[in-house]
Formats: sequence, C-alpha cells, structure tokens
Amino acid sequence: MNGMYFKSIFIADIQEHKARFQKFDKGFNVITSKENHVGKSSLLKSLYYTMGAEVAYDEIWDKNSKLYIVEININEEDYIIARFLKGFAVLKNDELILLTNNVSHDLAELYEKIFAFSVYLPDKRNQKIQLAPPAFTFMPYYIDQDTGWEGLYNSFANIEQYKKIDREKSLYYHLNIYNKHTIDLLVQKDKIKDQIEVLVEQEEKTRITIEALSEETDNILPAENLDELERNLKIPKEKIDGIISDIGENRNQIQLYETMVRQYQHQLEIITEYHKIKGSPQLKPSNEISVCPKCGYSFNKDIYEMVRSNYNINNEDYLCQQIQLLINSANEKLNQYKRIYVELMEVLEKEENAFKASQDSYELFIRQRGLQYSLNDFMRQLEKSIFEQKEKKEELKLINKQLRDLPNKQEVEEKYIDFVKTNIIKLDAWNSAYDGNIKLLKPIKAQGTLENKIILAQCIGLFQTMDFIDSNAIRFPFVVDSPRGKEASFMSSKDIINLIFELDSLPQVILATMDFKEYSGEIKKDVIVTELTEKRELLNTSTYDEYKDRIEEIMELMQNIS
Repeated sequence: MNGMYFKSIFIADIQEHKARFQKFDKGFNVITSKENHVGKSSLLKSLYYTMGAEVAYDEIWDKNSKLYIVEININEEDYIIARFLKGFAVLKNDELILLTNNVSHDLAELYEKIFAFSVYLPDKRNQKIQLAPPAFTFMPYYIDQDTGWEGLYNSFANIEQYKKIDREKSLYYHLNIYNKHTIDLLVQKDKIKDQIEVLVEQEEKTRITIEALSEETDNILPAENLDELERNLKIPKEKIDGIISDIGENRNQIQLYETMVRQYQHQLEIITEYHKIKGSPQLKPSNEISVCPKCGYSFNKDIYEMVRSNYNINNEDYLCQQIQLLINSANEKLNQYKRIYVELMEVLEKEENAFKASQDSYELFIRQRGLQYSLNDFMRQLEKSIFEQKEKKEELKLINKQLRDLPNKQEVEEKYIDFVKTNIIKLDAWNSAYDGNIKLLKPIKAQGTLENKIILAQCIGLFQTMDFIDSNAIRFPFVVDSPRGKEASFMSSKDIINLIFELDSLPQVILATMDFKEYSGEIKKDVIVTELTEKRELLNTSTYDEYKDRIEEIMELMQNIS
C-alpha cells in the first residue's frame, strides 16, 4: 500500500536552548499523561506545522522561536522536513532537495511528487484551479484538540481562500474520484462550453445580418437585370472591381465596429446598473433574472460575472473606465471607416462622371455588388461558425466519455453512508434522525460528547470507504488529539478508543489522550506508549545540548533561504 508515517519529531527553542525529541513507530502510538498542559497537543500540532499546514497553538507556545524537524517515511524512503519561521528545508537521505519559503507553490509541488498525490481547488476570488496547499493533503487525517472536535475536517487554519464546499470536495481526491487529470478535464469542459456559447451567439448575429442583407439585395434588382446593367456600363472592369472590393471590405468593417460599440455599451450598462442596484435593500442579486423596482433594469448575476471575467478586473469603477475606453476606440475606428466609405463613394462618383455613365444606374450597380460581396462574406462566416461548433461538440463528447469512466460518486457515497452508520452504532450514538442525513460533503452536526463520536465515525468511515473502493491514493497517519473531551463517560471514552484501534489499513495511528492505562487492558494491538509527566515542560535543556550540532547545522542551512 502507498503510505506515509512519522518516524520522529524534533523541536528546539532557539532562544531558551530547550528541545524535545519524540520517536514514533509504524502502527499504533499513544501520547498520554495523567494531567493536562504537559504538551501533548503542542507536540501533535507541530507535526503538521512542520509539514507546512497552519495550526492554532496555545497562546503560551511561541512558534516563531522554534526550529521544527520531522522525519517521515514514504514507501520505505526517508525524508526530513525542517521548518523555522516561514522557511522550509527538505532532505532525502541527508541530501538537500528543497529550500524554500513558498508553501503553496514549491513545497506543495514537492509533496505532489513524493506523495504521488495532490489536491486541486478553485480559488474563490477568481475560480482559477490551482494546486492546494499541504493542509488539504492531510485534512481528513488530523483531529485537533481545539478545533477538530468542533466541526468535521476543521483542524487547520488559513484555508479560507477556498469556498467551504470546494474544501469539502477535496475528499474526492482521497477517494480517487478526482485527480489532476480529472480537474484538467473539468476545466477543459467548461472552456469548450464557453467557446460553444460564443460561437452560437456569433451564428445568431451572423444570421440576422445575412437576413437583412438578403432582404436589401432582393429589393434592388433581380440578378439577371444586374448582369445586364453590368454589361452596359463601359467601365474598366479591373478598376471598378477594385473599388467594389474596397467598398465591400469597408462595409464589413463598419458592420464590425457598429456591433463592437453595441456590445461594449451593453457590457458597460450591465456593470454600471448592477453596481448601482446590487446594494439595494429592495433587490438582492442572484442567479435568477431580477428587475429593479425603481429603474426597471433587468439583470442576471451570471451575465454580470461573465462580463467581468472577460477583463480579469475586480474593481468595478476601473472596469467601467476600461470599457468606456474600448467604446471610444471602437467609435473612433467606426468614424474612420465611415469617412473612408464617403471618400470611396466620391471616387466612384468621379469615375461615373469621367465615363459619363448614368448616375442612377451606376450607383445601383455599385450598391448591389457591394451588398452581394458583404452577403457572400457573411455566408462564409456562418459556415465557419457552424463547422467550429460541430468540432467543439465532438471534443465535448470525448471529455464527457472520459468523465463517465471515473468512479461513480453515488456508489461511493452509498458505501460511505453504510460505514458511517455502522460506526455510529458501534459508538452507541445512533439516532433515527440521522437516516437520510449522512452525506460525504455534508457533515452531521451534534453537540457535546456526541459530537466527538459523530466526527470520529465520519473520519473512520472515509478511511473504510477508501479501502472498500481500493483507492490508490496514498494513506497518511491518523492523528487524533483528545477524543475523550467534553466530559465523556468512561464507557463513551472506551467506545471511542476501541473504534480508533480497529483501524488496520492505515500506516500509522497517533493518539493523544489522558490516562490511557485505564483503557489499554482491552486493546489487543501492539502500542507504543509515551507518557508525558512534566507540566509545561515539553522541552528541556539536556536534549538541546545533545542535538546542538544538528540544530546549528539546520539553522545554517535555513540562512540560505532568500
């Protein structure tokens, strides 16, 4: 099985010259004590803080004065991760492979490589899919004493750059429903759908233009009369063809910039009016089409977001300024082509006079041929748009087929529900109200000791589901801090601890709890127990002196981080 486990953690206070070395083994590890405030929670928090996830330490714990070193094993290969302040050093077999202060990029990319696992989520500000920081790699595997029992997967801090629903969807990666390839497909799918929408809109506009040009052409002269007129006009064909071509191209440009001006003006109206009314107590923007009761302006939030996303500008005032500049620029070009059109018509008029042709016949011929040229050009555009739509729809079919081949979310969730329900029953916490309310992405809420049981049942249910579907995602240690809190009874605590020790599929379990000896007699597993005895004395001077050379070596390495 693809797995990782902690081998040790070393914490050194650089200012007070105190340190702690704690060894862990593969399998079951227990950190226990007879009293609180001996450092159990700080020790477990430091595992993940060293790995690049942010945690909420006790106020008396100064994380900034300490050097943290964690040794891990990944598929029989040893790595060392060291952290001081925002700097990280990663070594493999004592060889430096990374030195950085960038968690979200450098460290996350290294973890993606060495774990063969990653989570990709959309940033809630711009919806851009990005590699998520390390916290999401470890999120289902850690229950923090302070925050982890207050809500499922709530143990890490500073993860609000992603929406809550997207944070919860990170579980799909652990269940092998999502992976990087999946996200690439979903992003590509959305992109192609947007492209198809643009092409459909272009097709509609082109058809309207063709209809208008065809009607105008039919109202002038039938084609046979036009041919006869052309034969009777004694004008050098090469010269007149050039003028006709120029007029046709000029009309296309006029049509193009008229359309651009209308589009930009519409976009400006959407942004301006939405900005004015979005704060109105009488009207709250939503995805539904809404009408302002004062001005009668209709808007749709999705249209507004689509317009704004085209410019990648968040400031609405600045966005309006930029669109207005585009309008001004398009109008300038439009006027330029109108002037050229007038000039071309004047040239034609001079040619008419030069050859003493009938003014009415000549203008009719020029107009008809110009219209025909434009009509043919728009017909070609229509054919191109239809062909491109067909190609994009075929691409979309292929992507949808690949997505259908992924594990079925519904089937996975059904197994998850079964496991969670069984776990809740084992913990003597089942309530009929939970029927129909157990969902992978919608944690069950409870209170008091019951909440501890429910959270634990869901966490373990996820691991059981991973095993059942044979997910190839890497397994991490399950680290649980103080599951017996909230004045749990002896029997409740016993049920909780017994369920934790039923886990056989994970490479490692690390449990921090008080008075473990009271419950250890019934546990039929090999357990490595460490008892902490000194209140608020997790670190000591003798350990610091023992590892002084190593501390200096790592700190010197950290100085090279730019």
